[in-house]
Amino acid sequence: MIICITNQKGGVGKTTSASAMSSALAQLGKKVIAIDLDPQGNLSSSLGFDEPQKTIEGVLFSQYDIEEALHKVNDNLLVCPSTKSLGSFEIEMLNKIGREKILTKKIGHLEEMCDFIILDTPPSINLLTVNALSLAQDVLVPINAEKFSIEGLKEVLITIDMIQEEINPKLNFVGAFFTMFNKQKLLSKAMEQEVNTLIGEDKVFNTKIRVNVALQEAYTLGQPVYEYAPESPGAKDYMKIAQEYLKTLSFA
Repeated sequence: MIICITNQKGGVGKTTSASAMSSALAQLGKKVIAIDLDPQGNLSSSLGFDEPQKTIEGVLFSQYDIEEALHKVNDNLLVCPSTKSLGSFEIEMLNKIGREKILTKKIGHLEEMCDFIILDTPPSINLLTVNALSLAQDVLVPINAEKFSIEGLKEVLITIDMIQEEINPKLNFVGAFFTMFNKQKLLSKAMEQEVNTLIGEDKVFNTKIRVNVALQEAYTLGQPVYEYAPESPGAKDYMKIAQEYLKTLSFA
């Protein structure tokens, strides 16, 4: 299964979610490959790869095969990192025929090697995001209880509809989940109701990721949260998100 974790707005915990979800599924015994498609390279550094020699941009620019760019995080988790040079992808591929499916051609076969591929995307609708959605089967959208985050969710839904119609009819919006959630705040409750109205309660995950410093500490130190602080609230919350997701697949 290929999962795209995306939101067109930054600051919603998108990359933290991609990292933690990859690690949670690995903890559950699933074979996972995480692909960093954000030129900022934050997913890469969060999993311990700050200056990788072989990266996703080398794969997309046909310098080597994806298998050469996979780095081991632990026995169940591999990551294909990125660097800032990935930012030239859109310009380099501007006039290339079939540019929306380049990622599919380069890494689509990886699905045979693992249970899950997790795609972390830039916080914008660009060619890298379109490539990710053209390859993915499921989309998960992290959001926080702020207005701009909800606007990002609306933009994702519009983009999904366009990709479904033009490129990838199998693309499925699984749902959204709240990050950095503080149930004591009135705004959080109001935003939760707004999201329920927008996409339906069945598309909002029951689990909400609580505000938790261990998530940011693990992210900054380049360690999976399940190695750094496995008993932290953040680790427990993302494990519940992973289990909720698996139930949608009838795996659990």
